[in-house]
Amino acid sequence: MKVSELKDELLDYWVAKANDMADIQVMDGHCLVKHVRWEPSSDWSQGGPIVEREWINLGHGIEAGPEHCVAYMRSGRHRQKGLTPLAAAMRCYVDFKFGEEVAD
Repeated sequence: MKVSELKDELLDYWVAKANDMADIQVMDGHCLVKHVRWEPSSDWSQGGPIVEREWINLGHGIEAGPEHCVAYMRSGRHRQKGLTPLAAAMRCYVDFKFGEEVAD
């Protein structure tokens, strides 16, 4: 699956895998890590530390359209879009860790 198409619990699942977390499950539309909700693509208390730690840059890009945010890191080599800054940032992080496509 293309990282640019990941969203919601699947995006959160891949962020957990990128963080080398254990006991990851997707149940009832939620990603769970050790039976606790893991939602870094929508919860700043979970996604914000990743943005800071990985030096992910956030902004709006002309190519993304006015309703999209852009996240990039490592001199722009890894660049992703999203409807929110966190979604774009988490896609960017997964892209950095696994490339433009993921497969389980």
